[in-house]
Amino acid sequence: MSRNNLHFVNTILDRIKEYYTLKTDLDLANFLEVHRSTVSAWRRRGAMDYGLVLRKCTDPDLNWLIYGEKTREDTYPLIQNREQVQEETENENDPETLKNRLDAYQKVTKAIRDLLSQLPD
Repeated sequence: MSRNNLHFVNTILDRIKEYYTLKTDLDLANFLEVHRSTVSAWRRRGAMDYGLVLRKCTDPDLNWLIYGEKTREDTYPLIQNREQVQEETENENDPETLKNRLDAYQKVTKAIRDLLSQLPD
């Protein structure tokens, strides 16, 4: 385990707590639907189930969650608000809507690739 991985995992877990206003690691474990010892083990080992975390944490901007960059204005959020989702559903085949979805997909894919490249072999 490297100190970088340990710091990286702890930072992501702390950002999840911050975003969802969770006070304790027990609250975090309940949110992620894992045992609290699982979160403790992730923190100790500097490794976690990234797939689970990404499936559960769909609201925060991934650039912020992973890198700490507050770029929400510069990126296409996965879901910004109910009105936007409704509008996009109505304009499902609109070229601009499709382009925005493709851009969002590419950014999320890149963030996941970057995240996975930092995992130990």
